[in-house]
Amino acid sequence: MWKHLFPVPFALTLASPHLDHRDPVQCPIIFDGRVPQNSTPTSFNLASTSPYSPQYVKGENLTWSDILLPNITTSRFDTPFIHRPLEVTINDASLFRSGSGLQLGFRRAGLLLRDDKNAAGADAADQGIVTFHWSVRQDVSRPMNLSHEYMNVWHEKADYSGNQFTFVGGVVLPVDGGSGVDSPAEKQAWRVQNARNEFVFRTEVREDGWQNFGVQLDHVNGTIRVYYSAGNEPLEDVTGALPNDNSGGGQLQLGMAKKPTETETVVWDGYQEPILQGEGQIYGGVFVEDSSNGCISL
Repeated sequence: MWKHLFPVPFALTLASPHLDHRDPVQCPIIFDGRVPQNSTPTSFNLASTSPYSPQYVKGENLTWSDILLPNITTSRFDTPFIHRPLEVTINDASLFRSGSGLQLGFRRAGLLLRDDKNAAGADAADQGIVTFHWSVRQDVSRPMNLSHEYMNVWHEKADYSGNQFTFVGGVVLPVDGGSGVDSPAEKQAWRVQNARNEFVFRTEVREDGWQNFGVQLDHVNGTIRVYYSAGNEPLEDVTGALPNDNSGGGQLQLGMAKKPTETETVVWDGYQEPILQGEGQIYGGVFVEDSSNGCISL
C-alpha cells in the first residue's frame, strides 16, 4: 500500500543556488542521521543501509519504504551532492497494537537513530554536553492538520516515563502542557518543551522554506539551550541555558505523532479524521554532535 506516493525514484539532487556550499558542521558527530544521496526508499528497511532503526517505530504491517518519500531541496546542514532530505508520512494505517487492541487515539511514524544502548538504557549522546540538530520543511501537498497536536522530535527517556525535550506543533493538549485552544496563534506555532513540558521556545510554522533547530543538553550542569534559524541563516541562541532534568538516558526520535482531539486517554480514544492523501513532514540535516569543548555548529 501507498507505493503510489513515489512518483519518481531517488535521483541526483542539484543543490539550491541559495545555499552556501561550505560545510557548517564543525563539531565531532556522535550520531549522523543525514540521509546519503544515493539512498532509495527501500534503504530504510535494512539496518545495513539505513542510519535509522528499520524496526521502530511505525504502524503494523508497514515498511519504511511505504511511508518515506524522497525530497530534493537541500537543508542548511545537508552537504550538497552527499546528503538529501526525506519526508516522513502518516496515514490511516499508522496504528499501533497493544496486546489484542489497536491504539486508535493517535497516528505515528517515528525514526530512531540506530545505536546499541547500554544496560541502563543510555546511548553515547546521554553524557557530557551534546547538541541535537534537525531542520523541517512543510509539504503543502500533504499538510498537517494543526488543529491537532503533533510531536515531531523528542528525546524519550529509557523507561518511557517522559522526554528530556520535545518539539511539538499545532494545538497542544492540556495534558501535555498546552492550552488545548484551537486558535490561529496556537495552530501555527512550533514549540520546544523541557523535561517538565514547559514551553521554552516558540516560533511560527512557516510554509515557505526550511526552519533549523538545535537543542543542547548539558548533562554536567543540568541545562537545556535552544538554537534556531530560518532558511540558510546561521543558528542563534534563542533561550540561553535553562535548568532541565536531563537524566534517564534514552534516544532521539523524529517523525510524526499526531494526537487526537476530544480525547480522554490520548492513546485509546479521541477524534481522528481520515487521512486521505497522507500527511508529511520533511526533515533534513539530522545529526547529534559533541559540544563538550564548547563546540556548536551554527
